[in-house]
Amino acid sequence: MNEFTPNQKAAIKKLEAALLSCKRAGLVIVGIDDGLVATMGDESYFDEAQSTSSVEAMLDRMHGREAETHAIKSYGIYLDSGAT
Repeated sequence: MNEFTPNQKAAIKKLEAALLSCKRAGLVIVGIDDGLVATMGDESYFDEAQSTSSVEAMLDRMHGREAETHAIKSYGIYLDSGAT
């Protein structure tokens, strides 16, 4: 069985800390294909995500002007189930 190296374990801890920081700042992050997109986790976003999906709510924000979105650099390491 392969195990994580100390460097890999440290990188995971840093990623977890960064995600917690985003949560505390009121952000949500959604994976779309091979990318990550962040926006404000406000009531409007959660209402739309509940009535459609988190991806559809994010896509609406990306293509509209309701709220700012930001594509997060994932350097090719993030792949969700829809990524090829």
